[in-house]
This record gives sequence, structure tokens and C-alpha cells, in this order.
Amino acid sequence: MGIGPNTDSRWGDTRPSYGTVAASHANQMRNLLDEAPGERAVLALFAELVRSNGEGPVADVGCGPGRITACLHQLSTGAFGIDDVRPPRRSGDLR
Repeated sequence: MGIGPNTDSRWGDTRPSYGTVAASHANQMRNLLDEAPGERAVLALFAELVRSNGEGPVADVGCGPGRITACLHQLSTGAFGIDDVRPPRRSGDLR
């Protein structure tokens, strides 16, 4: 298992299918954290642990449209997102 793009053959079909729904998925998920106080509280606790231990930045691997990444970034964790599917990576929003 090395670092770099996954060349496993099953990804040949998966990437394009994720890419076709990426924009609509991002739109549906855009304000989800506004309606999920429990999830926001868990992210705030995680961010506090990161900051209090002098850790960071935080990598959100498989971030999709970046809603969790944006929340963690706003909580001063230095968060950044990585996703192998190109459309979500391009449409991510660090508000």
C-alpha cells in the first residue's frame, strides 16, 4: 500500500459515478450542519482537543463537498480537505 492515486480497477467505475452526483449531493448537504446541533457539538469538542494539544492541521480525507472541513476550518484547526473525486474537490466551499 503506497502513497499516491489508487489504481485499483474498481475505482474505474466508482469515480465517474461519484462525479455525476457530486454537485447535487453538495447542494443537498450544504446546510446540514445547521440542522444537526449534536454533530456540531462533536466537531467543536474535537476542535478544542486539537487546539488544546497544539495539534493540527486536520486533514479531512474523503471530504466530499467539504461541509465538515469548512466547519473544522472555522473552528481554527487549520483543516483542509482531500477527495479523490474531482467534482466535489472543485466545488468544495470553505465558508
